[in-house]
Amino acid sequence: MKVIHTLPALLALCLSLAAHAEGRVIKNDNYAFGDDDKPWQEEAYALPGYPQSADWVEVKPDWLQSNRFFVDGKSLSVGKDGVVRYIGKVLSSNAVENLSVEGIQCKDNKYRAYGFGDSVNQRWIEPMRPLWQDIGYGDKLRRELRELLCPSHSAPRDAAEALKSLRKGS
Repeated sequence: MKVIHTLPALLALCLSLAAHAEGRVIKNDNYAFGDDDKPWQEEAYALPGYPQSADWVEVKPDWLQSNRFFVDGKSLSVGKDGVVRYIGKVLSSNAVENLSVEGIQCKDNKYRAYGFGDSVNQRWIEPMRPLWQDIGYGDKLRRELRELLCPSHSAPRDAAEALKSLRKGS
């Protein structure tokens, strides 16, 4: 009796393997899974104004670092695309500041730089090849930022929630 019940399952498995080998995808429209089957699309984003009066919140990814890291709380935004964007500042031990506008794609554990600060002309310089990159194990700062800004590794509801989480973690 078990053979009769197992036979249809084996037949379905063989057919799906044959379709997979041919490179075809069998899509079953009988179930609604949501928007996960749509490819991710980044929304348009314009660089913010160069910060004049920022609300710097310190982030401490590693106590052994000689550099200090900050995020401008006023610049935090959460896009409909699930990306948390912010202005970041790195302050070296000899008081040199480096600013950047970055985004963290919470769901896929990626980051991207949108612009780098030109403190002399008070403007942003866009990167030549703006690519999404994986947040690697050695990137302690972005790993810490993802943990703080992306609760449960998903985008927060809004910028206020992201700022609250950032302040709580710092």
